[in-house]
Amino acid sequence: MLMGGNNIKKIIVISVMLCVALISCKETSSPVAPDKLAVTFVTKWGSYGTGDGQFYYPAGVAVDSAGNVYVSDYENYNIQKFTSAGVFVKKWGSEGTADGQFDASMGLAVDSVDNVYVVDSWNNRIQKFTSSGVFITKWGSGGTGDGEFNNPMRVAVDSAGNVYVSEYGNHRIQKFTSEGTFITKWGSLGTGDGEFKAPMGIAVDSAGNVYVVDNDNYRIQKFTSEGVFVTKWGSYGTGNIQFHEPNEVAVDSYGNVYVTDVGNNRIKKFTSEGVFVTNWGGYGSGDGQFNGPVGVAVGSAGNIYVADSSNYRIQKFVQQ
Repeated sequence: MLMGGNNIKKIIVISVMLCVALISCKETSSPVAPDKLAVTFVTKWGSYGTGDGQFYYPAGVAVDSAGNVYVSDYENYNIQKFTSAGVFVKKWGSEGTADGQFDASMGLAVDSVDNVYVVDSWNNRIQKFTSSGVFITKWGSGGTGDGEFNNPMRVAVDSAGNVYVSEYGNHRIQKFTSEGTFITKWGSLGTGDGEFKAPMGIAVDSAGNVYVVDNDNYRIQKFTSEGVFVTKWGSYGTGNIQFHEPNEVAVDSYGNVYVTDVGNNRIKKFTSEGVFVTNWGGYGSGDGQFNGPVGVAVGSAGNIYVADSSNYRIQKFVQQ
């Protein structure tokens, strides 16, 4: 559990992220058929820096209904919006505690009407914006109570607009309405079913099932929308159903599950029950290679976007 002041906590998490990394146009096409296994590199964008289209530590990625891509930059304290081809559209955010400011913008998600939810990790809150970056509302503060957070990491939104937040420090998941009203929570520190050791990535499928990356337990856990345990898969290692620092998870329209395996520098694809389908990547800076792939999102057309953090870029893939 992360302890101490914000500066100490920030150093710890940034150090972990860097160590892991060292180890290691609108979408209009038809949805990808479930039996398509080949993953092909399409394009990439980004470089190191603070300018438009540049990144310091791209941590999260999400796609809206029009195919626009949103990227949270953990160390530039902002959100950048791009077309599906990587053309810069706009950005918002800066370092601070005011509305629309961030202290470590980590995970993000987009709802059915294209509102953007951002995990403002060290400010222990969630901020909600329009697709143009106009601030709507916020909720959360430091603590262990309902609606309070200890280092929230990732966020997901279901088809009804409910918001799910993973908490690295409190080892739990909290569920809210779209306006931030607390609904329920589940999880505690441990290795049993429904327990977590530093949960990170979170995603919801079309049926309302919730998938959680249980980072330090090296596994994925699946729950109902109310937090009832369904199944799990994964262990530590380099095999097809093993992980070394799993970080983020995404689900496509068919219910397939994509996991960023940061320490192995790979993206792994599974069925909704955890059956291995395929993987791709490997350490490097070439097309289709990764250096710390921490974020992943799948658009409605089946295109896959990966936040390749220590290569300071986004990579786009298509399944064929």
